[in-house]
This record gives sequence, structure tokens and C-alpha cells, in this order.
Amino acid sequence: MRVRWFLSAAAVICWAMTAQAQSKTAEELVADEVATKIEELVERDFYKSVDFPSFTGKHPTNADIDKALIELKASHTHRFLPGTIDYYEVADIFGPWRGVNRLIFPPDGEVTYDGIGINTAIIDDRRFVTRVYDGAAAKKAGILVGDEIVTVDGKPFDEVGSFEGRAGKTVVVTVRRAVNSRPMNIPVTVASISPVRMYFDAIRASGRIIENRGHDIGYVRIWTLASRQTKDTVEAMLRDGVLSGAQGLILDLRGRWGGLSSELPAMLMEDFSDITITTRDGQTFGWQEAWRRPIVVLVDEGTRSNGEVLACAIKKRGFAVIGKKTAGVVLGGRGYLLPDKSLLMLAVGTVRVDGEVLEGKGVVPDIAVEAPIPYAMGADPQLDLAVELMARELSSITSWRPYPQQRPCSAIDSAVAN
Repeated sequence: MRVRWFLSAAAVICWAMTAQAQSKTAEELVADEVATKIEELVERDFYKSVDFPSFTGKHPTNADIDKALIELKASHTHRFLPGTIDYYEVADIFGPWRGVNRLIFPPDGEVTYDGIGINTAIIDDRRFVTRVYDGAAAKKAGILVGDEIVTVDGKPFDEVGSFEGRAGKTVVVTVRRAVNSRPMNIPVTVASISPVRMYFDAIRASGRIIENRGHDIGYVRIWTLASRQTKDTVEAMLRDGVLSGAQGLILDLRGRWGGLSSELPAMLMEDFSDITITTRDGQTFGWQEAWRRPIVVLVDEGTRSNGEVLACAIKKRGFAVIGKKTAGVVLGGRGYLLPDKSLLMLAVGTVRVDGEVLEGKGVVPDIAVEAPIPYAMGADPQLDLAVELMARELSSITSWRPYPQQRPCSAIDSAVAN
């Protein structure tokens, strides 16, 4: 009997080891397919010819693949894995894979996730709210930029897992608003979020008039240039919407993504910037009612891609830029679905604004303003200064284009520094 029991146990162990080996082999095969596909895409579509490492005969891990992509030293070149907000947002905003979305977002291919409309970051080992989207559930509930997230329903915070499957239900987000203060509970209703729709709604909800020194100052935050709807919405707000009566405009380009659309708000750039994109094979494409009142632009390190293009184009018109230097990630990107359902963003073209390349440089503000996140209590010193500067400009009899036109975006010239 003891011998029979030993043989049975041994058989179970052998079966488990065999199954584990087969599973590992299957994972390695998928990893090989992913690596081979990435090599093929880099060889074929990357914006310049490079010596990309071959994974032939190897079984690369995700870390190996990520390292190879990082070593290309190019923006818009990254692999996104399922289970993160980045994955959902990239899939929806940069939608070249829409035709196969049903494979990863069954049954209809619509990209959605459950959430409350915030972004967060770990700073000094604590999780802080970095962005609260206008019109989103978190904004309505009173969550502020700078809040430290302690728990959600008493459990550790996870940007997807804390809300997954809970759309329409209320969760309790426990936050700490000041250093060593008593945590406070904020009930928030979870929503089913379609990223592009959320950004579009946030842009519309952000538009308002700020009164200062007897002046009506318009404000709009362009969270992303994800679609032509963004351009049309902003221009409608300027023509006959909430911003039409504004004497000046604060254009907030502090964001998270640039966007796929090449349709920038032409009203803000008429007769000025010549924006082109050149692909690896040498093909060049261009894109271009004007706003004839003062503009102040807000940027930060989250201003990326098309947001940087727009900031640079307006800076070249002579208007003031306030905040922090932008990300400097300004290559043309394209999205691909990989065999393991991860998503690859790959740089496929060089972008220039009036001949100036911003990749790796970014747009330098005329006035640098820090905006610390931890325990900010919703304070926004960058916006406060923009309102003050706009009010001074509107009260002045001098030109409301304070800087020389056609100055470089990636540096401050002597006229601006003074």
C-alpha cells in the first residue's frame, strides 16, 4: 500500500512538472512571437534605420524587450501591457488597432474601464493624485490634486483593480489632505470610462470665464488632441460658445497624452506656423479664422507630443508660455497590436514646427513656475500666475504679443529672459 501511494504521488508530481514545463514553453513561444514581430516592425516602420538587437534563438522576457525599446532612445516607442490605465487609454486614443479591438475588448471592441477620472503617481513612497479630470466623478466628489490616497474601501489602491466591475456603485476613497492630518473619507460613484469620450467631456467641462480686475478671461484645458472633435469643440467654444466673450484666453496644455489627430485648433495659429511631419521614406505632410486676442499658454512636464506642437506654434506667435518645460516627446507615433495582446507604440516620423525639432528638447516656458503635488490641496500656482499675467496684459496699453515672433521653442532668447 505504501509503495502504491508513493508511486501515485510521484506520478502527480511528474504530471505537475510536465504541465509547468509545457506552460513555460507556451509562454516562451508567445514571447518569441512578440519579439519577432517587434523586430519586424522596427525594421520596417521605425522613423530611422537602426541596428535593433535580434532575439533569434533566445526566449526574451518583458524586461528584455522593454530594454531593447528603451535603447532606441526615441519617444512614442513603448510597449503597454494589459491591466493598466495606460493600456486602455493608448488603445482608445491611438486607435490604429480599432479593426482588431474586438479581440481585446469583446464583444463590440469598445475600449472601457471602470474608474473615477483621476491619475496618480508615487512620490516619496506615497500615492498622490496628480490630475482630476473636469466633469469626472472624482471632481464632482471633491477629490483634489495633491490628495494622498490611503485606501479605497479600506484596501490598498490599485488604479484598475480598485474599481473593476463596480461601475454605478459607490466606493469610499480615503485620502489625507495635509501632512500628518487625519484621513478623510470621500464617497465616489464609479463610472464606466471610455478614455476618448472622458477626455472630450473634460475639455468641454473645463471651459469657463475667470473674472479678474474687471476683465473676462477665458480658460480651457485641452487634455488631449485625440480626435478632430477636440479641434471642432475648442473652435466652437471660441466662436460662439462659453469662451466667445473672453477678452483673453488661458490655453491649458498640461496633460497626459498628445493625441493622434493632426487637427490642431487653426483659429489659434492662422498665418503663422508651418507644421510638417516627415516619414522615413522622405514623404512630407503638412497641416494648418483666427483668435486675435491675447493668449497665455500653460505647460508642464506632462505636456507631450501634439500638445507640445501646439504650445510651440503659439509661442512662435509671440505669446507667453508659463509652467515647466514640456516632455520633449515629439515624434510621429503609430500603434500596433502584438501577438500577446499587448500594444506597441512605435515612432514612425520626425515632427518639425517651422523647421525646429522638439524631440528630446521640449518647449521651454518664458516664466518657470513650480507646482508641487504632495498635499497641494488643489492649489494651482501656474494657473494663478497665468490669470495675473493676463489681467496685467489686458490692463496695459502695450502690445499683447509680448515677445518677438519666430523665437525658438526649446530655448529662451535674450529678449524673453529680460
